Amino acid sequence: MRFTGERQLQRPVEHVWAALHDSRLLRATIPGCQSLVPLEAGRYAATLAARVGPVADTYRGAFSIEDLRPGSELRVRVEGRGRCGRLEIDLHVTLAERCSSVTTLRYDAHATVAGFVARLGTPALTVAGAHLTGCFFRDLDRSLRPVAPQRTLVALA
Repeated sequence: MRFTGERQLQRPVEHVWAALHDSRLLRATIPGCQSLVPLEAGRYAATLAARVGPVADTYRGAFSIEDLRPGSELRVRVEGRGRCGRLEIDLHVTLAERCSSVTTLRYDAHATVAGFVARLGTPALTVAGAHLTGCFFRDLDRSLRPVAPQRTLVALA
Protein backbone atom coordinates (compact mmCIF):
# COMPACT_ATOMS: atom_id res chain seq x y z
CA MET A 1 0.00 0.00 0.00
CA ARG A 2 1.10 3.53 -0.62
CA PHE A 3 0.10 6.74 1.14
CA THR A 4 1.14 10.16 -0.08
CA GLY A 5 0.17 13.61 0.98
CA GLU A 6 1.08 17.15 1.84
CA ARG A 7 0.41 19.17 4.97
CA GLN A 8 0.88 22.82 5.85
CA LEU A 9 2.11 23.27 9.41
CA GLN A 10 1.94 26.72 10.98
CA ARG A 11 5.48 26.59 12.38
CA PRO A 12 8.97 27.31 11.00
CA VAL A 13 10.76 24.37 9.38
CA GLU A 14 13.34 24.11 12.18
CA HIS A 15 10.55 23.56 14.76
CA VAL A 16 8.91 20.87 12.63
CA TRP A 17 12.30 19.19 12.02
CA ALA A 18 13.05 19.16 15.76
CA ALA A 19 9.60 17.73 16.52
CA LEU A 20 10.13 14.86 14.07
CA HIS A 21 13.25 13.92 16.07
CA ASP A 22 11.73 14.29 19.56
CA SER A 23 10.97 10.81 20.91
CA ARG A 24 8.56 12.08 23.60
CA LEU A 25 6.56 14.07 21.06
CA LEU A 26 6.58 11.17 18.57
CA ARG A 27 5.35 8.77 21.24
CA ALA A 28 2.48 11.15 21.99
CA THR A 29 1.50 11.72 18.34
CA ILE A 30 1.97 8.29 16.71
CA PRO A 31 -1.46 6.61 16.95
CA GLY A 32 -1.33 3.54 19.18
CA CYS A 33 2.27 4.10 20.26
CA GLN A 34 2.69 2.47 23.65
CA SER A 35 6.46 2.83 23.93
CA LEU A 36 9.40 4.30 22.04
CA VAL A 37 12.63 3.40 23.82
CA PRO A 38 15.90 4.91 22.51
CA LEU A 39 18.53 2.32 21.53
CA GLU A 40 21.02 4.64 19.82
CA ALA A 41 20.85 7.87 17.83
CA GLY A 42 17.81 7.65 15.56
CA ARG A 43 16.88 4.06 16.55
CA TYR A 44 14.18 2.96 18.96
CA ALA A 45 12.49 -0.18 20.22
CA ALA A 46 8.79 0.41 19.62
CA THR A 47 5.48 -1.06 20.70
CA LEU A 48 2.42 -0.04 18.65
CA ALA A 49 -1.19 -1.10 19.14
CA ALA A 50 -3.47 -1.08 16.10
CA ARG A 51 -7.01 -2.07 15.25
CA VAL A 52 -8.29 -2.68 11.74
CA GLY A 53 -11.94 -3.65 11.75
CA PRO A 54 -12.38 -6.63 14.07
CA VAL A 55 -8.63 -7.35 14.34
CA ALA A 56 -6.61 -5.73 17.10
CA ASP A 57 -2.93 -6.46 17.62
CA THR A 58 0.17 -5.14 19.33
CA TYR A 59 3.31 -4.88 17.20
CA ARG A 60 6.78 -4.93 18.74
CA GLY A 61 9.81 -4.03 16.72
CA ALA A 62 12.06 -1.22 15.53
CA PHE A 63 11.51 2.43 14.65
CA SER A 64 14.29 4.43 13.01
CA ILE A 65 14.80 7.94 11.68
CA GLU A 66 17.53 8.63 9.14
CA ASP A 67 18.42 12.16 8.09
CA LEU A 68 18.93 12.22 4.32
CA ARG A 69 19.38 16.00 4.09
CA PRO A 70 19.45 17.52 7.57
CA GLY A 71 16.73 20.11 8.00
CA SER A 72 14.77 19.16 4.90
CA GLU A 73 14.55 15.41 4.18
CA LEU A 74 14.30 12.28 6.31
CA ARG A 75 13.33 8.65 6.17
CA VAL A 76 11.41 6.72 8.82
CA ARG A 77 11.29 2.94 8.95
CA VAL A 78 9.02 0.85 11.12
CA GLU A 79 9.20 -2.92 11.39
CA GLY A 80 7.05 -4.86 13.82
CA ARG A 81 5.61 -8.26 14.55
CA GLY A 82 2.41 -9.12 16.35
CA ARG A 83 0.42 -12.28 16.93
CA CYS A 84 -1.68 -11.53 13.81
CA GLY A 85 1.16 -10.70 11.44
CA ARG A 86 3.92 -8.37 10.41
CA LEU A 87 4.01 -4.66 9.60
CA GLU A 88 6.66 -2.72 7.66
CA ILE A 89 6.53 0.98 6.83
CA ASP A 90 9.04 2.97 4.79
CA LEU A 91 8.23 6.69 5.00
CA HIS A 92 10.02 9.46 3.12
CA VAL A 93 9.39 13.03 4.38
CA THR A 94 10.49 16.36 2.90
CA LEU A 95 10.13 19.76 4.55
CA ALA A 96 10.13 23.11 2.79
CA GLU A 97 9.61 26.53 4.30
CA ARG A 98 6.82 28.35 2.51
CA CYS A 99 7.38 31.53 4.50
CA SER A 100 9.02 32.23 7.84
CA SER A 101 6.26 30.58 9.85
CA VAL A 102 4.73 27.95 7.53
CA THR A 103 6.29 24.59 6.66
CA THR A 104 5.12 22.40 3.80
CA LEU A 105 5.56 18.75 4.76
CA ARG A 106 5.29 16.14 1.99
CA TYR A 107 5.24 12.42 2.70
CA ASP A 108 5.38 9.23 0.68
CA ALA A 109 4.84 6.02 2.64
CA HIS A 110 4.99 2.41 1.53
CA ALA A 111 3.38 -0.07 3.93
CA THR A 112 3.45 -3.85 3.84
CA VAL A 113 1.22 -5.99 6.03
CA ALA A 114 1.50 -9.78 6.18
CA GLY A 115 -0.18 -12.54 8.13
CA PHE A 116 -3.75 -12.87 9.33
CA VAL A 117 -4.37 -9.10 9.35
CA ALA A 118 -3.57 -8.98 5.61
CA ARG A 119 -6.67 -11.12 5.00
CA LEU A 120 -8.81 -8.09 5.79
CA GLY A 121 -7.93 -6.87 2.31
CA THR A 122 -6.43 -3.81 0.74
CA PRO A 123 -9.54 -1.57 0.97
CA ALA A 124 -9.86 -1.98 4.77
CA LEU A 125 -6.11 -1.63 5.31
CA THR A 126 -5.97 1.45 3.07
CA VAL A 127 -8.76 3.16 5.02
CA ALA A 128 -7.08 2.31 8.33
CA GLY A 129 -3.66 3.48 7.09
CA ALA A 130 -5.05 6.76 5.78
CA HIS A 131 -6.88 7.34 9.08
CA LEU A 132 -3.75 6.68 11.17
CA THR A 133 -1.64 8.91 8.91
CA GLY A 134 -4.21 11.71 9.19
CA CYS A 135 -4.32 11.36 12.99
CA PHE A 136 -0.52 11.54 13.24
CA PHE A 137 -0.20 14.73 11.19
CA ARG A 138 -3.20 16.33 12.93
CA ASP A 139 -1.68 15.61 16.35
CA LEU A 140 1.78 16.74 15.21
CA ASP A 141 0.28 20.04 14.03
CA ARG A 142 -1.57 20.48 17.34
CA SER A 143 1.54 19.74 19.38
CA LEU A 144 3.52 22.37 17.48
CA ARG A 145 1.05 25.20 18.05
CA PRO A 146 2.07 27.70 20.68
CA VAL A 147 0.20 27.35 23.94
CA ALA A 148 -1.75 30.46 24.86
CA PRO A 149 -1.09 31.63 28.40
CA GLN A 150 -3.87 30.82 30.86
CA ARG A 151 -5.70 33.82 32.24
CA THR A 152 -6.56 33.92 35.88
CA LEU A 153 -9.73 35.60 37.00
CA VAL A 154 -9.41 37.62 40.15
CA ALA A 155 -12.47 38.03 42.31
CA LEU A 156 -13.08 41.56 43.48
CA ALA A 157 -14.35 41.92 47.00
